Amino acid sequence: MWPCRRAARAGRSTDGGTTMTEQPLIAEVSQKAIIRSPDGSLLVMQVDDTTWELPGGRMGAYEEPLVGLRREIREETGLDVSVDEPVHTAAWRNDQGRGRYSVVYRCDVDSTAVTLSDEHCGYEWVSPETARDEFLTVSIHQTAIDRLLDAPASGQQPADDD
Repeated sequence: MWPCRRAARAGRSTDGGTTMTEQPLIAEVSQKAIIRSPDGSLLVMQVDDTTWELPGGRMGAYEEPLVGLRREIREETGLDVSVDEPVHTAAWRNDQGRGRYSVVYRCDVDSTAVTLSDEHCGYEWVSPETARDEFLTVSIHQTAIDRLLDAPASGQQPADDD
């Protein structure tokens, strides 16, 4: 076996440094969706009088990621979505020191007929800018919308700098 592989397996680099994180993040995984209607509006969900969020939730322990995302969206909204690529990910520790990891996906839907679950008390279809600036207070959700707005339209190639 090569010396660098033995060192890596032991958690050391060949120059004496550490190759692995001292404390890996053990985290609950949350998946959220930026759901776009045919006219480009985004769905925001009302949790209480002052809190709005993107639809989605936690994955089950043995659940496939996209299956879990679609399940959460269907439970919360009654919508069947087309899931595209993730637009943002983030990892952090909450106020209790528990690890959290979030993935926000871009999704599209043909229908805007939402059926609310008991997890939310309201919903709105709004422009991406309105969702970011007037409804959502979670920075991860705001950043995900910024990245969505900065991304080329689906199926378009990025513009050349020439």
